[in-house]
Amino acid sequence: MGDETLQEAAQEVVTYLQPNPLLFLCIALVAGFAANKTVSSVRRLGFISFLIVGLIGLFLGEFMLFYFKLNEYLEDVARLRILFDFIAAFVGSFVVAAVVHFVKPT
Repeated sequence: MGDETLQEAAQEVVTYLQPNPLLFLCIALVAGFAANKTVSSVRRLGFISFLIVGLIGLFLGEFMLFYFKLNEYLEDVARLRILFDFIAAFVGSFVVAAVVHFVKPT
């Protein structure tokens, strides 16, 4: 039963992210950059690493929103949804950047 819930949440995230790929790429890039700079300001990472960390973080953040059914509450405030998407992407990217930093510290 737990696997089905995880798969459903992952599928909902993919379905949610597909209609606006350019918007979510921009959100992921900014969130990845902000998270990397928050975790380590000394490390010089490039555009690709910001994007990868941001994309993984965006998926992770959105996954948590869908898994815990918080997206239902966010639909009521549709005008602020991009802000909540960015916050979710930043939190997810922060976790990913922290793991990367601890695995390979500067």
